[in-house]
Amino acid sequence: MKTKALLLLLLGILATTGSTCINEGFLVAVNLPISACFAINPGPSTSYDGTVAIKLADQIDASYIDEIQTVRYYDIRVSNQGTYADSVVNGRAFINNILLLTYAGKWSDFATPQSLLQNSTLIQTQAAGLNELVRALNQFKTDPATTLYLRSTGRLTGAPPVPSGLSVCVDILAQVDAKVQ
Repeated sequence: MKTKALLLLLLGILATTGSTCINEGFLVAVNLPISACFAINPGPSTSYDGTVAIKLADQIDASYIDEIQTVRYYDIRVSNQGTYADSVVNGRAFINNILLLTYAGKWSDFATPQSLLQNSTLIQTQAAGLNELVRALNQFKTDPATTLYLRSTGRLTGAPPVPSGLSVCVDILAQVDAKVQ
């Protein structure tokens, strides 16, 4: 009985203070994946180098673009595709031509994504690159045409030829908070 009376009192207070409907929007978190895989050419060269342009507006539903309130990254991962018996050395990932991270280790170690969140010792972030990532993500809030350039370079150990089907993937996991009505 006390619970019913308390609920009626609460509803009465809400109704008299203008709280009978919700007029304001609310924020939803929307994933903003920034990913690229860099193919390693089969043959005599053990080095690789590739760049991918990623227009951020193409990574989320267009209805959120004008409603973005905040943008953040929460993890960076490096992984590979294909089977190779040796290692990757001097691996580097760049964002807008600024070094974001370095990576190195046995090829097989990268079959499971190496992640910042998991404190992987195989990847090392670089402050200048993280600053550039944050700058570009913040720019996206006001400029939907923002394009990131993700690049990766490195070298494989072992004697050539490099087998076909190998690639290194860099994934930046980010989110936007968008206001919806």
